[in-house]
This record gives sequence, C-alpha cells and structure tokens, in this order.
Amino acid sequence: MLTRILNTLKKDNAVFFPPVDERSLRFINSLLPSHHFPPIPVDYISLLKQTDGLVWNGVELYGTRANDRDMLGYTLPGLIEANLDFNDVPPMNGKLLLGSAAEDLFVYDSVDQKYHIINRMDFSDGFIFPTFPDALYLFVDELF
Repeated sequence: MLTRILNTLKKDNAVFFPPVDERSLRFINSLLPSHHFPPIPVDYISLLKQTDGLVWNGVELYGTRANDRDMLGYTLPGLIEANLDFNDVPPMNGKLLLGSAAEDLFVYDSVDQKYHIINRMDFSDGFIFPTFPDALYLFVDELF
C-alpha cells in the first residue's frame, strides 16, 4: 500500500528526497534514545528507504536529516530537529513526531505501537491507525 501511495504522490508533484542509506539510518536510531525519543518504527523506515522526507500539498514527512529546498528558501526539518520542538511537551512523551499536515501532527506512540493523528494545539487524538500507510492514506485518499 505504501508504494502505491508514493507512486500516486509522485504523479501529483510531491517533493521526494534521496532515500536514506543504512549508515544514516543506524546513526539516527542511535541518536533518538539520547534525546529520549523512541526508535523509528519499521513501517516508517520503509518510507525512508524510498524517500528521506516528503512534501506534498501541505503534508510534511520528516526524514533522517533536514532537507533544504533552496529555491523556496525553506528547510524540511529532520526527525531530531522536529522532535526537539516538542521535547518538553508532556503529551508527546513516548511519541515520535513523524510529520505534520495543517493543524495535525503525525506521531508514532511507542506505548500502544500505533500511529496517531493528533491536534497540534491541544494534542488530542483525532485518529489512530495500526500502520503508517493507513495513517498517510487519510490525507491522500482524494487521489484514489
């Protein structure tokens, strides 16, 4: 399902970045615990192996590193940078911020091992999904 979603987003002019290599993936997974963040979930790693970050129609998915978009004067933050912004927010404890879309945040909750779409302002749950592709499909279903 993830490959189908990504292929559809490519056709709709999503911004893709070079895929992550194993060395960078090991490095980021070694850094996350030192900042008290959970490891990257396996099905999100599948995304990173196809694109190390993604931007489409207001949806941002963070990669293992920041990605510059020089022509727009914008940098898509990496997982560490994005999560550090929420490091001291109690509702984000045990969660890994993976991306955002408008007023929503994509997070992986290491306690229930599910993907949550939460409100950026009050951190309330909007939707809960068992897999990352299921969560992503919520934002791209209009293309199918």
